[in-house]
Amino acid sequence: MARNKLGYLLFLIAAGFFAILYNEYFIGIIFLTAVVLPLVLLVIAVYCSFKVIIKLDSTTKTAGKHEFLNLTVNLNNTSIFPIARMNIVIEYYNEFLGEGNKENIQVTLDQKSFQNVSCQISSKYSGNILFKVKSITLYDYFHIWSFTRKSKQEIHITVLPETYEIPVDLIKENHFINIDSGIYSTIRPGDDPSEVFSIREYREGDRPNRIHRKLTLKQEQLMVKEYSEPVKEVIAVFLDLNCPAAENAHSKVHSLLFETPHIRYHDGKYEKKLQIVDGLLDCAMSVAYNLLIYEHRFKMLWYENDNSEHKEISIQTEADCLAAIGQLLKLQYPVNNPSIFSEQNRYGIKQNYTHVFYITSEFREEDIFEWSENHKDTFFTILYINYLDKNPVSEKLKTVLREYNIILHEIDSNNMESAIKAVGFIA
Repeated sequence: MARNKLGYLLFLIAAGFFAILYNEYFIGIIFLTAVVLPLVLLVIAVYCSFKVIIKLDSTTKTAGKHEFLNLTVNLNNTSIFPIARMNIVIEYYNEFLGEGNKENIQVTLDQKSFQNVSCQISSKYSGNILFKVKSITLYDYFHIWSFTRKSKQEIHITVLPETYEIPVDLIKENHFINIDSGIYSTIRPGDDPSEVFSIREYREGDRPNRIHRKLTLKQEQLMVKEYSEPVKEVIAVFLDLNCPAAENAHSKVHSLLFETPHIRYHDGKYEKKLQIVDGLLDCAMSVAYNLLIYEHRFKMLWYENDNSEHKEISIQTEADCLAAIGQLLKLQYPVNNPSIFSEQNRYGIKQNYTHVFYITSEFREEDIFEWSENHKDTFFTILYINYLDKNPVSEKLKTVLREYNIILHEIDSNNMESAIKAVGFIA
């Protein structure tokens, strides 16, 4: 554009020179037109910029990693002037991991016209992806001037963690503990008369002592009580999310909201650390999916740095699981969080869990062993996720874990899928 300005300036100098040299009325009109025309074009560009309506849309609100998100930019030029060139800057940003990028889209628009521009963008990490129109720049017809305005258009698309199928039930039959949890299954009936599961019509083979006499008289047909099935396991999935600390990490999280002038990019070493955090979510999703497949209800717990508290969500259905993952992905770059066990140890909180799956990328041995000492009847399983060639678990630590009857699964970030699938086959 600087070249166009210089060229037009030379044209004005030449036109002025000829206007003075020949002192003709016609040449003077040409010179004055050449002087005024750029100002008119600038006014038209500014006017058109406010007459363009832009909207972001997507065919889906959720997607998997590496899937195209199919973002659509809807453009509507309501002005009477065509737009020769318009540049749209779209920033997209993973609010969970702090990763961002931007796209430049250049379009032309006829007067009073609509146009849809499709952008196929994919994410290799899970998280809430914020798409935002950062700016709209319109150029005049000679490309001498440009006018930029901001836009508040934005849209969120959730990229879900990968789910790897673990082919066997993680809760072994010989690992059940007889506890009085006071919790009953909402999925299937049982034989515990303490709680009525449902009342239905009589079927052949039903026991006579389960006939509901009052309701049978009222309905004038045999009605039978189904008793409840006590939940014989209380399962918890503990998730420690810790991103490696980075300079200005928290300010970078808000870069789109507060108009930070640029987005930082990371080197390969930092990229690997982000892959570890992303792997924690993949593992949590896979374990949760396995428990749901085999009809286990469970709790998922993690620490929220934003609120400085532990979050606990009960999960019985796939919808509950997706809601929990959705809340996880709303966290903003968790850095140096305390261990999920630290607060429970500090306040002496003891839970009546039968099974605990602890998903982590680092060992905080004091917290782990103190919690295990206070929960000796709990089957404790650690799923350690990291690059095992760089950060393996020492043989000394493995020995101590065995002494505490803690089961350890090492999951290599270089080979997540096969490592997670193998979890169920290791006792």
